[in-house]
Amino acid sequence: MAGNRRRTAGRLQGTRKAWGIFALLTVIFLFGGGSRGDIAYLILLRPLTVMVGAYALWRMTREERRGAWPLLAFLGIATLLILSHLLPLPPPIWTRLPGREIVVEIDRMAGLGLVWRPLSLSPSDTWNALFSMSVPSAVLLLTLRLDEKERWTILPFLIVAALVSGLLGILQIMGGDGTFNIYGLRGEVTASGLFTNRNHAAVFLGCVPPMLAVWASNDAVTVQRARFHQLAAGAIALATIPLILVTGSRAGLIAGVIGFAAAMALYRAPALLAEARRPAKHRVLPYALAGVVAVVLAAVTVLMSRGEAFDRLFAHGGSEIRFRMWGPIAQIGARYFPFGSGFGSFERVYQVYEPNAQLRTTYANHAHNDWLEMYMTGGVPGILLLVVAFVGWAAMSYSVWRKPLAAGGEVALGRLATVMILILGIASLGDYPLRVPSLASVAAVAVVWLYRAALGRLGHTRSGG
Repeated sequence: MAGNRRRTAGRLQGTRKAWGIFALLTVIFLFGGGSRGDIAYLILLRPLTVMVGAYALWRMTREERRGAWPLLAFLGIATLLILSHLLPLPPPIWTRLPGREIVVEIDRMAGLGLVWRPLSLSPSDTWNALFSMSVPSAVLLLTLRLDEKERWTILPFLIVAALVSGLLGILQIMGGDGTFNIYGLRGEVTASGLFTNRNHAAVFLGCVPPMLAVWASNDAVTVQRARFHQLAAGAIALATIPLILVTGSRAGLIAGVIGFAAAMALYRAPALLAEARRPAKHRVLPYALAGVVAVVLAAVTVLMSRGEAFDRLFAHGGSEIRFRMWGPIAQIGARYFPFGSGFGSFERVYQVYEPNAQLRTTYANHAHNDWLEMYMTGGVPGILLLVVAFVGWAAMSYSVWRKPLAAGGEVALGRLATVMILILGIASLGDYPLRVPSLASVAAVAVVWLYRAALGRLGHTRSGG
């Protein structure tokens, strides 16, 4: 009887943790689709995630913390690095930091004397960068506490979230005046879905095909259920093509191509279907039909003047302001090398050095190249963090792709995570998806999937809650 009670209590605790991550991700997707620090929803979202993250860390057992120490250490170092940019430094040190001459001169002309200042040239924006860590950190900590079965349940949730975002984007285009934009940006008729930026919405949709491939590979109870999963995954994957195209996002188009290519590598027929194989001609027919439907969907979308992604992809690259920004940003990064201008300080610092030829009525809130922005604002320490993250991703990915694949196992999630992180990393070359709370949370889930698959599943002590 006592054993039965412990098993029942363990199942209830596992259910609570699974529903907890669903609830948190739902709130994040509804209110965390933008990276700007002045979004009103963040006033509620960030304190909530701070409390959730603190609770998850407090409830972690010693075994869970020991099994996840590399991720916890990386998270702690990243947080401390941002905090270090906010610590006031004595004038003899601060005034000798590269790139601070203009502020020193302003202080002298204003008669302020010797002022203690932090490394960051825009402390308020660095505080915002620090607070932004709360959302993905909470998701990471909660996901680390889940067991393998519970981590699998996040996959269909993410697929549904991406589809909801895509369908909302269609409504936004049909509305024509920003009526369905949840962030109230009236007049901006773009299919941004649950995001403020159409590129971020499209990149998330690009992750759908590989997610569907892994979901459809999972073992089902019956052959009929497995075939239903196949058909549903194929239909949804095809539906993502027009959803991506209507966003007009080149990044989404590239993400979609990578996603569909990866889906073919990730898919494995469930064991039930492998046993009930059809004749060869019957196996080829669905794939041929799917290819024809995909081409037709893309053609119809383009002909209906909603294939803006193609138009922008083949447009003259020199007219795109973001590409012309990269040269000046690299020069600014060299000016503040090796310590950087301060995390989150890009907008303020770039305005000081922005070339006259690039002045316009709008402003650049980010470099639209997160790798380059990290070089400018984080300096060598920031670049070292990126190098550690990249090496960790590469090593774990190599390990996961060498392991034998079992349908429904942790390795399948690990391989999927490799692809999702790759898509988000490539998208960061032309944008800043990982600065968006919802996409940063998706990346946090993927990191845990990959980590657990590469290093083995951690046993959970259910009595720890």
